[in-house]
Amino acid sequence: MADAAALARRPGPVPAVDRAAGILLALGNGQGDASLSDLARRLRIHKSTAHGILATLARHRFVDRNPETRRYRLGPALAALGRAAVDRQDLGALARPHLVRLRRLSGETATLHLRDGSGSVILASEESANQLKVVAPPGYRLPPDAGAVAKVLRAFGPGEAGWPARLPAYTPRSVRDPARYRQELLRVRRAGVAVDDMEYLSGVRAISAPVFRGTPGRDAEAIGALSIVGVSARLSPAALRRLAGPLRDAAQALSAALAPDAGGSPPRPVRKGFRGEGRARG
Repeated sequence: MADAAALARRPGPVPAVDRAAGILLALGNGQGDASLSDLARRLRIHKSTAHGILATLARHRFVDRNPETRRYRLGPALAALGRAAVDRQDLGALARPHLVRLRRLSGETATLHLRDGSGSVILASEESANQLKVVAPPGYRLPPDAGAVAKVLRAFGPGEAGWPARLPAYTPRSVRDPARYRQELLRVRRAGVAVDDMEYLSGVRAISAPVFRGTPGRDAEAIGALSIVGVSARLSPAALRRLAGPLRDAAQALSAALAPDAGGSPPRPVRKGFRGEGRARG
């Protein structure tokens, strides 16, 4: 009964977005380009409505209009989005063997996070077989400055732009002082791994290593992080130290698979490092 009530409250489609999606699908059905009249007829909408939607899609290059024939076709922005989606799928597939090995080695959950705005998002994971475990579903987003992943992305990232005056207190163990956090990031750059000792979630420890597109230069920016995360009762500080080497090796191997000569693109340089920056070690 509760499920039926939740389903009844679920919002329906937004008409304008639904029609825009219909136009894109109609143009991508393999029949080539189409006129305004064709599209309005297929979607059973007024020509004025179709014209407004097409004008908006054209503004963002999702469709192109041939000025001579006045016919529409799919635009280059869709191709760019498609490539981005394929790149993420490929990265998840490349990471899978490393995630499986790290899960088997540690007995805990292994994840691959990618940068996502100011935070990060889980692209792929292999969860622990233990009944008591950290669940890490793909698509789950971590907030800025949350745990070991955030330390890696900060340490091998674009510097201090946008840092808050005080860092968030997720748990009583969270590092809130920016000066102390900066020193922690220097240690992360030297060690090539970051540790979260119950700083984001009480009773949970984690260790993360940076993933780059290829072998990183001094100012390379990490695109994401490989991590091992588990309950503190099993994942002790000693266990984190033991797992640091294998995790670092896995992150380096995944980075090498993303090198330009392996089909990736070169790493994006950091615009400005944080003060006191040390040399990166992958």
